[in-house]
Amino acid sequence: MSALLAAHDLSIGYGGRALLSGINLSIEPGDWWGVVGPNGAGKTTLMKTLLGIVPALAGRIERRAGLSFGYVPQRGVIDDIFPLPALDVVVMGRYPRIGPGRPVTRADRELALSYMERVSIAHLARKSFRSLSGGQKQRTLIARGLVPEPDVLVLDEPTDGMDLAGETGIMELITDLQRGSGRTLLMISHSLNLVANHAKQLMLIHGDEGVFRTGMTDELLNGKTLEEVYHVSVDVHSFAGRRFVVAHGSPDTGRV
Repeated sequence: MSALLAAHDLSIGYGGRALLSGINLSIEPGDWWGVVGPNGAGKTTLMKTLLGIVPALAGRIERRAGLSFGYVPQRGVIDDIFPLPALDVVVMGRYPRIGPGRPVTRADRELALSYMERVSIAHLARKSFRSLSGGQKQRTLIARGLVPEPDVLVLDEPTDGMDLAGETGIMELITDLQRGSGRTLLMISHSLNLVANHAKQLMLIHGDEGVFRTGMTDELLNGKTLEEVYHVSVDVHSFAGRRFVVAHGSPDTGRV
């Protein structure tokens, strides 16, 4: 197969209850997908299903032989459970490659340190993960996602809770990593303005409404399509080479 991953008439959900059905999708090498939709729309469920963490309720997923994934979770999920040095957190990303019962080697640790260097935090290798700033923690988790050297890197809300400077720094890092490696990225985000200026392709998801739309960002990022997903009146503007998505509230009431 030419695609890295393809979904055919996929149905996703939990406990036998479908959240979204009829999903058809093809992910190619070098793609950068922004996965957006309202809270609880099914974004993370879809990604976990594509990764094989959650079983599909119906349909079929094809993955290229030997396809590997790296996963960067929301940092808030793990802040309180890792009383470890940052380097050890990054090394944990090697565990799927190392295999059960096998020791971490010097080469594994050197590779982890090289990825910390790549994301500009090698000097923090011995510092406790808990003591790092939000941006430093996020860079640690990105290095952890990269250290298995995956074909596809999945990022779950990589700038959640960050201020403007932190968000800008992380997105510049992700952009540089993608440009330098050509690695396929799948980025879940609640921020349309964020993905509008970085992702090449979009998945628009609203499970409660049965909405699943895919396409190039330039094609899907328009007021009509976004209103169908978010049920608010939306304008998309461009200024100085950047896109801005502005919501005006309910199309029925005009309230923000």
